Amino acid sequence: MKEYNKLRLEWDCRRGMLELDKIIMPFYQQHFERLNAAQQETFVRLLACSDLQLFSWFFNGAEAPDAALRQMVAYIQNSLQN
Repeated sequence: MKEYNKLRLEWDCRRGMLELDKIIMPFYQQHFERLNAAQQETFVRLLACSDLQLFSWFFNGAEAPDAALRQMVAYIQNSLQN
C-alpha cells in the first residue's frame, strides 16, 4: 500500500469554498485510513480537481469524467449522510 504524506493531504483537503471544506476534510479525517489502496489513490486524484469541478459534482449533480471519480463522489456523499 502506498504511503501518503498526511500533512500534504490535509493541506490539499482545505478548499477555497466553505461548502467543500465541510465535506472533504471530515471525510478525510474519518474515512481515509479505511479506504483500500485504489480508493485512496482516487481520493488523492479528487483532491487535484478544481473547486468548481468538485462543487458541480457534489452540489449540482454534474458527473465526474471517469467512473472511479464518480464512485468516490458518491461514496463521500453517502458516508457523510450516515
